[in-house]
Amino acid sequence: MCEMAKMAIAEYGEKYAESLISEYALRRAFWWDGEWRGKPISCFVTEKKAVCKVGEKMATFYVFDTPQGVYLRPEIKLVDDWIKVAHRGDDS
Repeated sequence: MCEMAKMAIAEYGEKYAESLISEYALRRAFWWDGEWRGKPISCFVTEKKAVCKVGEKMATFYVFDTPQGVYLRPEIKLVDDWIKVAHRGDDS
């Protein structure tokens, strides 16, 4: 878990990643890479928040763990996109 915390801080910086790092949060944390709004996105996802590098910028997202999957929603109120980052059940 220490290595995951160090990697998150190295990738996203202390300002963004420090608040996400606790032993409990790291147990369920995962990395997710994909595309959002035409730009590459790389996220460190914990139980309640995610910090992501979108292109060259940093952004924070709320995390919603639903029966259908894990979704991210930007914290900025002007954008209401939901990003599915993990599946649940037997859907593929």
